[in-house]
Amino acid sequence: MYTVSKHSKEVILTCRDCSHIEYVNQFNTNLGSQRTQAARAMHEHSRNKHHAGPLLPLLPRKYGVMSQW
Repeated sequence: MYTVSKHSKEVILTCRDCSHIEYVNQFNTNLGSQRTQAARAMHEHSRNKHHAGPLLPLLPRKYGVMSQW
């Protein structure tokens, strides 16, 4: 989906499928972790531009018994 690299003092997220880049330091620290915000933006880019789905299927809220003893 994307790669993370560090150049000088900034962390950069780069899309693997195109040249889209998110710079971590461009996000507002008052809204939480800049790294999390950048990752969220990159995930949104992947869904919108590359029709990428979630990395893992969603797990059910309740687990059934897998086997009986």
